Amino acid sequence: MRSRWAALVLVFLVAAGCQRQSSARISAEAPATDLVAAARGAMASRDWLAAASLFRQAVTKTPDDVALHYDLAICASYLDLRDEAAREFQWVLAHAAAGSEEVQVARRWLADAGGVAASPATTEQAAPPVDPNDPKGGDATVRGIVRWAEPGQKADQPLNRKLLHLVGLKNTPTQGLRYNVRSDENGRYEFTNIVAGPYKLTDAIAGEAMWRLKITVPKAQETAVDLDTQNSAKVRDDFPERGPS
Repeated sequence: MRSRWAALVLVFLVAAGCQRQSSARISAEAPATDLVAAARGAMASRDWLAAASLFRQAVTKTPDDVALHYDLAICASYLDLRDEAAREFQWVLAHAAAGSEEVQVARRWLADAGGVAASPATTEQAAPPVDPNDPKGGDATVRGIVRWAEPGQKADQPLNRKLLHLVGLKNTPTQGLRYNVRSDENGRYEFTNIVAGPYKLTDAIAGEAMWRLKITVPKAQETAVDLDTQNSAKVRDDFPERGPS
C-alpha cells in the first residue's frame, strides 16, 4: 500500500511540474496584450506576486510603455521589493509626462522610501523623511487594530504585518511629514512621536488602498483608530481624488 501511495505522489508531482512548465512557456510566448490583460486581472485581485511576474514579461516585450513600468512598480511596492520598486519608479520619473499622476506617485514613493537611492530630480523636490523614532519629532500617538474579512469569512480577522502610512496634508502644519509602521502578529499598530495636526491614514502610497481616512492628531495625546471593513475606502473614502495629499 505504501509503495502504491508513493507512486501516486510521484505521478502527481511529475504532472504538476509539467503543468507549471507548460504554463510558464505559454506565458513567455504570449502576446504583450495578453500578458498585460492577465497582469491587470491579477492586480485587480490583489495577487501582487502573479501580477509582478506578468508585468516583468510584458515590459521585456514593450520596454518603452510607461504604464507597464508604473504598474510593475506598484506591484513591487506591495511585495516590499524596494530595489525593484525604486528602479521602476525612477524609470517612470524619467519617461512619464511631467505633472502626470504617475510622476507624482513615483516622486512621493521615492521620498517616502527614504533610504532608497532616488534620482536627483526626486531628491530636490521631495520633503525630507521624518524618523518616527526621533523623540524630537512630536509627542502624540496613533494606535489601533487592523482587521479585515476576506470573502467567505463571517467576521473581520486581524491583519498582521500590514504596512500603514500616516501622511501629512498639504497646506497644513504637517505638510511633508510621513510615518510608516507595520501591524504586529495580532493586527495591532502604533505610530509614536507624531507631530500634532491633520493626516491621511492609509495602507497604500500608490495604487488601490483599503483605507483612506482623514484624522486629526491632538498634541501630546493618544488617538485610537481601528481599521476594518466598516471604515474601508469602499465605505468611507476621505480622499476620493486619489491624488497627492
